[in-house]
Amino acid sequence: MSLNEWLERNHLTHEQFAAMCGCTRAAVTRWASGSRMPSPKWLKVIERRTKGQVSLRYELEMTDREKIHVSLYRKGLTISAAAQKLRISRNTLSRFLRKKAETPDDIVDRIYKLAGL
Repeated sequence: MSLNEWLERNHLTHEQFAAMCGCTRAAVTRWASGSRMPSPKWLKVIERRTKGQVSLRYELEMTDREKIHVSLYRKGLTISAAAQKLRISRNTLSRFLRKKAETPDDIVDRIYKLAGL
């Protein structure tokens, strides 16, 4: 079920759900609209608060970078831990996942391999 459907069924606003999760209303709005994929930390919070009823995106709809992010989360890796395993800086991995910088092909290959994609 989508986040918006869950919120409607439970008669909650974005602001109320944000207060439940400890995040901003703007973040909830972005997640609900699909314009931003929550980080693994927030995926866990959303799953806990909705008792596993919310599926924010099906993997077929995800971009490769979102798939990598989710895969790392499922492996129990934070961005920092994944970067450490890859022997790159956290900033490099974060910027790659957010499409903020060009990343050398050898690093991209290592990221995909670690994510299992």
